[in-house]
Amino acid sequence: MFLPVLLFFIYLPQLQATIPYDGIIHRSTDGSSYAYLSPPRPGNHASFIEQMTPSGTLAVAWFTGGENSPNCSISVSLLEVGSQQFTPGVIVSERVNYSNQNPVLFWDNETQILHLYHSSQLGNAGETHSEIWHVQSKDRGAIWSTPKSFYTIPGAFDRNRIISTWKNDGIIFPCYNTSTNSGYSFILRSNFITSTWTRTDIPMTTNLVQPSIVRLTNSTQLRAFFRDRNAISIYYADSNDDGLTWTIVKPTCLPNNNAGIEAYTLKTGTLIMAFNNHNGTHQPRSPLTVALSYDNGLTWPYQRNIQIHDDDNNTQIGEYSYPSLLQSFWSGSDDNDIHLVYTYDRKTIKYVRFNEKWIKEQ
Repeated sequence: MFLPVLLFFIYLPQLQATIPYDGIIHRSTDGSSYAYLSPPRPGNHASFIEQMTPSGTLAVAWFTGGENSPNCSISVSLLEVGSQQFTPGVIVSERVNYSNQNPVLFWDNETQILHLYHSSQLGNAGETHSEIWHVQSKDRGAIWSTPKSFYTIPGAFDRNRIISTWKNDGIIFPCYNTSTNSGYSFILRSNFITSTWTRTDIPMTTNLVQPSIVRLTNSTQLRAFFRDRNAISIYYADSNDDGLTWTIVKPTCLPNNNAGIEAYTLKTGTLIMAFNNHNGTHQPRSPLTVALSYDNGLTWPYQRNIQIHDDDNNTQIGEYSYPSLLQSFWSGSDDNDIHLVYTYDRKTIKYVRFNEKWIKEQ
């Protein structure tokens, strides 16, 4: 009898630490809120968060089924305003024998259509022949169209947020190419009037991929931040003409470990960046940190770790990566909440909610 009781107390902390992936939002003792989404399959990564207006419903997309696997598909979960639980993840785009990855959501307020773009390539065949595909929902994420090819240049990949053009006559879609081992960045630009797309390569971005583009001070000036394949720093480049031409790239003061990042402009004009706070290719994708900049990304004086180690086991190093950021913006919203989703050990997607003041309290 003594041995079973002893084993019970030894393993009790681990049993208590088991996390249910049920989408329920909990309040943390540090003042933030969090939830672990309910994925349809094992192997979950590369989440993206968007908000639909005027309802304020949040949509989170990610890929599920294992990176590069032939059954890797795109899943979506929703959170209605006032609800305390995300819906279970539902697969909305899959192709037999293909690996669908890196979903990017875009809510078109004029048409009330939720667009979803993602990469797609043969399973277990690498990324050199990937394409970008598209699905859409006209009923706020309930029913989705049949997936269709969108951009077929081999090696095309997406990752970060689409933004509107300065004149609101189109969109700017940041992309990158993986047809070589190093990769490089480009943008696709739409014109709503002519229904055409044009491509602009961002110069000197070899090994700098997954551009995250923000608009500075309500002007035609854009700043793009890049993941560094060499795992040294987050880099940036500027455009003074709404993305038609770009300056040479320069390093920021923030490190990069060859993992995904995202920058976002808050309502106050402050820039927020989510990233893994160290460099080195073979370093873990942990900790995940958010930082604030009040000079358009030149310095980042306020930083706070979102997650450092696992909550549900005894290891000190986990994977908390590929963050996606959004600030509440639906009509009537005054809470200024910042919503963050990211990969949680490839087991699920974790959601965290906080505000600008919370970051500065660290």
